[in-house]
Amino acid sequence: MLDLFTLLIFLLVLIGFYTVRAWSRRQRREEAVAQRMEQLRQQMAREQGLSSAVLAEADSIALPGMPDLLPAWPWLGRKLEHLRAGLNALGWYGTLRTRLLFSICGALVSGMVLARMTDTSLALVLVSAPLLWLLGSAWAYQNAMAKHVAALARTLPEAIDAITRICRSGVPLQSAFGIAADHLQGPLAAELREIENWLKLGIPLKQAMQQSADRMPLAEYRFFAVILIISQESGGRLGDTLERLATTLRARAELGMKVQAKTSEARASAKIVALLVPGVLLYMYLNAPEDFRFMFNDPAGLKVMTYVAISVGLGLLITHLMVKRIR
Repeated sequence: MLDLFTLLIFLLVLIGFYTVRAWSRRQRREEAVAQRMEQLRQQMAREQGLSSAVLAEADSIALPGMPDLLPAWPWLGRKLEHLRAGLNALGWYGTLRTRLLFSICGALVSGMVLARMTDTSLALVLVSAPLLWLLGSAWAYQNAMAKHVAALARTLPEAIDAITRICRSGVPLQSAFGIAADHLQGPLAAELREIENWLKLGIPLKQAMQQSADRMPLAEYRFFAVILIISQESGGRLGDTLERLATTLRARAELGMKVQAKTSEARASAKIVALLVPGVLLYMYLNAPEDFRFMFNDPAGLKVMTYVAISVGLGLLITHLMVKRIR
């Protein structure tokens, strides 16, 4: 028992260490993106002869922060505002009640099935149903958001090229968004049409692009917004700058595809390991129901299940961190 307890403490400390390490790397990446945006702004200001007095104005091109929903807890308010923006981007906000109702019903049914399979009390249903709902909702949201961001990243270079060609043909930038949206597909086309609608109502380009950048969960789109704002305020060769940005985005996309190819074996192994445990449990339930119930009702079986959950979770975490490190 002492050896098992020591092993659990060691695993918890190791998981905590890698969690803190991953969080610190994420912070460094965010700081690097912010620094790169500042360097791009200063570079374009130097190229276009923007004076230091304009840069020192209070009305700068800095993208506004999201308002807090809970002033008493700013961190939680920002997270909720970010979640609401993500739901709007996915188109889920209008049908949120229906989705919540179906997901809660599915979690309750899943909890009842687990309680029946393991011959446990109804209290397990009340405890496991919220956990299942939270895990299922988080997985569905993250999966949908990943596909949404991937679609945006694929479409953004095409949109930039379209806007570049339209502007070089003599069409004003305010009209280029709608023309480009007519030749695009995906979520970015709807965003460009919304920008065009705001511009037709008399909203300045700077404000429209700032609000658009807040809605789009894509760092590359913020670079695009900054370039348009600076070009609108100080002039310059917008077509050449947008063309270089599109080339850079395509190079990054190609590099990302190479990373995906190099990490495909590790990601496939992680998926197999993740599906191995529920698959074995389902096989045990169908072929040896008594052994399956022993794993959840007997103290020794619970210790085995705890060890399995910690070891598999630790293995998936290490694999995930290895894959993220390559990026």
